[in-house]
Amino acid sequence: MNQLRLKIFLSIFISFFLSSFLIRLTDNPNKPNLNLSKLTPQIKTIKLATNSLFSRFSISSLILKSPLPTPTTLPQNTQQTKINFAKIPTSSPSHLTPTNTLTIRLTRIRTPIPYKKPTSIKPTNRPSPTKIPEPSPTPLAPPEYLRPGKDLEDIFKIAAEMSCIPVNLLKSIIKQESGALTYGNEQALFYNAYDWWHRAQTKQVICSGYGYFVETGLIAEDSLFAGERCKEAFSEKTANDIYSRALGASQMLEIQWNKHYKDKVKQKLQVDKVDRRVLIDSLIGLGISLKEGTRYSGSCDNWDFKYIIKAGCVNAGGCDYYNYCYTICNNYNKFSGENNNCDYVKDLFKPGTCNFK
Repeated sequence: MNQLRLKIFLSIFISFFLSSFLIRLTDNPNKPNLNLSKLTPQIKTIKLATNSLFSRFSISSLILKSPLPTPTTLPQNTQQTKINFAKIPTSSPSHLTPTNTLTIRLTRIRTPIPYKKPTSIKPTNRPSPTKIPEPSPTPLAPPEYLRPGKDLEDIFKIAAEMSCIPVNLLKSIIKQESGALTYGNEQALFYNAYDWWHRAQTKQVICSGYGYFVETGLIAEDSLFAGERCKEAFSEKTANDIYSRALGASQMLEIQWNKHYKDKVKQKLQVDKVDRRVLIDSLIGLGISLKEGTRYSGSCDNWDFKYIIKAGCVNAGGCDYYNYCYTICNNYNKFSGENNNCDYVKDLFKPGTCNFK
């Protein structure tokens, strides 16, 4: 607004200045007539004064969007002379900066950094744990202590043949008496050699071979780890039992073994020393007891079913002992593949005996 007022004031002042000079230079004030000879020096003076006046202000402040006002019209019959004024530049000099400028701040656009998958960090090589030493192999039995049989199945087969009973009957009784049928072949061969109870390196090996008395749970006196306990006593009544002393996979009583079967097993195997803890010795002794107890006179490997049940009754001393005959029937069906009715097997015998009705 201040600049616009200044421009209007300067325009009026210049117009008034020029008009006064022109009137003074005429010969007759009533009839203006320009004398050009007198006007030339005055024009130069006006030009210098104008240049001096304009130089005192910023040229950029005199630039108007609309054209400058035209000089006042001279009276009629007045001769007009063209005056060459200096042209005002239409553009600002390059060294002058406008007072009002729009500042544009350019924001630098950052180029996004491409994502790089982190490299996998390899763990520091840790020292490998100390390898647990393997237990020393169990010493092999002397040749004279080895028994016939190349694996578990072969041992059962040979024992059944030597005692003349079906192998499936022998398995049915052993399954109820012990866990010998679960032996691996290497384990079975170890327990099938005489005096293994002196080569065992842990108490557990003694226990797994049924080298303890089932009534008391104590390991036999002539064995490694003697007197230590494999399990609790069978019952309170047997905790102090010193007479039964059942031992080995067949759990045969000591008095029966020594009186009836020990020597017969020696004859079958043609050896000088036998023991219930040797796997095949125990199986042969059991087979002989079943054969003699049932008094079966037929073939060795094909018994009538009722004699299979009688063998179970003879071994337990009756069918009512933990439903023993029923259990032996189910075991035999499993090993033989037969489907005999086990619900009424105890009715085959006279009450309280193993004699057929």
